Amino acid sequence: MDTRPDADAEAGAAAAAPGILSGPAEPLPVPARPSLLRSLSGRLLVLTIIFVMLSEVLIYVPSVARFQQGYLQGRVEAAYLASLAITAAPEKRLDPDLAMELLHSVGAMAVALKAGDQRALILGAHPPEEMGAVYDLRDEDPVSLIADTFTTILGGAGNALLVVAQHPGNPDLVLEIVLDPAPLQQEIADYSSRIFLLSLMISLITASLVFLALYFLMVRPMRRLTSSMIRFSRRPEDAGRVIRPSGRRDEIGIAEVQLAHMQAEVRTALAQQKRLAALGAAVAKISHDLRNILAGAQLLSDRLSTVEDPTVQRVAPRLIASVDRAIALCGRTLQFGKAEESPPQRRRFALHGLVEEVAATLDLGADGGPRWRNDVAPDLMVEADPEQLYRVLLNLMRNAVEAMAGQGELSVLAVAGQGRIAVEVADTGPGLPEKVRAHLFEPFRGSRSGGTGLGLTIALELVRAHGGDLRLLRSDGRGTTFRLELPERTA
Repeated sequence: MDTRPDADAEAGAAAAAPGILSGPAEPLPVPARPSLLRSLSGRLLVLTIIFVMLSEVLIYVPSVARFQQGYLQGRVEAAYLASLAITAAPEKRLDPDLAMELLHSVGAMAVALKAGDQRALILGAHPPEEMGAVYDLRDEDPVSLIADTFTTILGGAGNALLVVAQHPGNPDLVLEIVLDPAPLQQEIADYSSRIFLLSLMISLITASLVFLALYFLMVRPMRRLTSSMIRFSRRPEDAGRVIRPSGRRDEIGIAEVQLAHMQAEVRTALAQQKRLAALGAAVAKISHDLRNILAGAQLLSDRLSTVEDPTVQRVAPRLIASVDRAIALCGRTLQFGKAEESPPQRRRFALHGLVEEVAATLDLGADGGPRWRNDVAPDLMVEADPEQLYRVLLNLMRNAVEAMAGQGELSVLAVAGQGRIAVEVADTGPGLPEKVRAHLFEPFRGSRSGGTGLGLTIALELVRAHGGDLRLLRSDGRGTTFRLELPERTA
């Protein structure tokens, strides 16, 4: 048998160890703080201004329509007062200068009264023959008011516009006023300017308040989070760089707690990686000498097989098999450091015999040890790699024996059904502590006491390579049971 060390595995582990220890090749660059317009708060400031202005536009349209209606109603009321003055005058005639003064106070080009089809001009000269637009104030429809206003703004009123309104003092009369649209357009322009400036001021004040609120509630805490991430990435092994949650109860507070938890987990994972690297480097150094020692033991065991003593003949095969397994396991030890196991070499064999072989290795059934039961049916066949399955059962059964400290009972039961084979390894020990159960299959963290915690990690990896699973079924004061599941047949 070739007992030379696995040179490729040793070289791979020795090369991998420094990389794990050294960490990232260079620190991550610190991003520059974004400008105001590129920052979240700056963009929100601009969007708030835009949204407020859009809201003001929606408010402006009915507002300016009401403004024009009020302006025209003012002209109607002035025309009504002028008509009263004319009615009160002797012979219903006014001095031309007084008539012009009244017409100027109305702000109209002409004022007329209409009764039925009869129209009487009471102020001003004859109105223009063509009117640019007719605004009937008797129609209070909002859509009509808005349409009339946009007609004025867009210059569709022409050189003169006619305003028709109900006479305030006589419901049988209609008051008609001819107006120059220019003053109305100027009034609307001035009103629009005031609305725009007021809207701009409101939007700036609102946006500033929103900006300050979000800066203190979100932006500054988010900068604290990002700063903590950057500082932690530069030196993750430094416990002082783990963020301390502020105690907030909102989403940012939850993010702080989760970030602190994640950073603590990363620190733990890095520490484990360093220990794995150190373990791989140490195993790489001793692997050659250990295999040479085992090679000598193998030669001695081969010589023992030639002795005709019945006791030696009964023990020698087990000794030879154990030494062979130790040599093969030593050659594959570094494969865990390379995060890989060789693919399983499957074949069909009786599970009962393999369980008995593991029990013999652990010397179960001897005086002073725990009671032992092999409840696996002798005809139950499995399709798996016998060497890898032997390692899995050896780890589970050895853990059970150590947990019971020479007392109690250990049993192995296997049941086939629904295309799966379930193997249960049960002991009557004190059970696993809660802290161990929380990290059961994690290296260096899932050990009961005094161990490395690698056994269950390797066992789970071997079982999953077979397409199965390994899990803790129960663990309490009455004992612990692990369930190993394997496919009954592979495709």
